[in-house]
Amino acid sequence: MRRTALTIAVLALGLAAPVEAASPAGAIGPQVPVKGATTFCLTPAADQALKAQHVDLRATAPATLDTTGPTPCVSFPITSGAVALDLISGGAPLDGAIAFVRTTDGSRADFTHLFSNVTRRTVTAVARVNYGPAAEIDFLTYTVSTDHVRLGLDGIDAAGLPLNLAPAGAQTFRQALGTSPLAAGQQLFAGDGHVDLVRSVLAVPVGLTN
Repeated sequence: MRRTALTIAVLALGLAAPVEAASPAGAIGPQVPVKGATTFCLTPAADQALKAQHVDLRATAPATLDTTGPTPCVSFPITSGAVALDLISGGAPLDGAIAFVRTTDGSRADFTHLFSNVTRRTVTAVARVNYGPAAEIDFLTYTVSTDHVRLGLDGIDAAGLPLNLAPAGAQTFRQALGTSPLAAGQQLFAGDGHVDLVRSVLAVPVGLTN
């Protein structure tokens, strides 16, 4: 299983809806530091659409690109960040960056400073079109359930987490490439992975239940 977590932020997301349903409005627990790794794998549909436009997915260190699987995947270290134990707030940066580059003419869309925001259920990024001005945008959104996420004493695991292209992400593709490979709301990446809760700082157990 390829490790693809949107960090704790995205991973925690999977439990956010059911946890929120049982939590008092506005209740936010203490945030716990997290560390781990995350990998985004293009969906088959996204991979085909990008290939049809002669667009390659690329990665900037410390992120790494793996093209040995069915579709290209990018792995990001997660070295900082924190999430609330009730999984309704927090987030973590994804170290590294990605770019989508058209091989025929070099046109490109760069996404740096990716951050998984548990509170807003988004992955934000600083987007640049053809080395132009930078703008922070909502790049990806997610709608997840406990079918995709598991919380245990050793951390959080995710499998098959859908990461959908946000409207601003689709607009960035259109500006860079003339058209977006996918419409806003369609799934660009799939994710599975693992992040650890740094339990040494906890004053309470981390064994949460649904």
